[in-house]
Amino acid sequence: MVFYFVGLILCAIGVLYLVFPSKQRVNKYGYRTQRAKMSDKSYEFAQKEASKTFLLIGIPTFIVGFLLKQFGFVHFFIIEVLLIGIPIIRIFYLMERKLEKFNDEEGETVNEITNDRG
Repeated sequence: MVFYFVGLILCAIGVLYLVFPSKQRVNKYGYRTQRAKMSDKSYEFAQKEASKTFLLIGIPTFIVGFLLKQFGFVHFFIIEVLLIGIPIIRIFYLMERKLEKFNDEEGETVNEITNDRG
């Protein structure tokens, strides 16, 4: 059941980011890491890619949870709790790799990171 509900939540976040992407770095909503906030271009790229990545990971996670539920494997709560970190960590790993590649192509470095004010 853990995979089922976490998959639903990840899909909901992906759809939310897709329909209502965060427009400014000062917002408290959206994909907000140091790499994402390096520039306006980087932030915009991060919002687009975050929606895709959350859906890319959320849908298979939901399907795994749905199949576990359908086949009656609902008594493995501890195992699910231990394994649920894998898709969540995968989202951030993929996003940071994409942002690293994007920022390298744009010629931005970590020293150019701006604060939340602008």
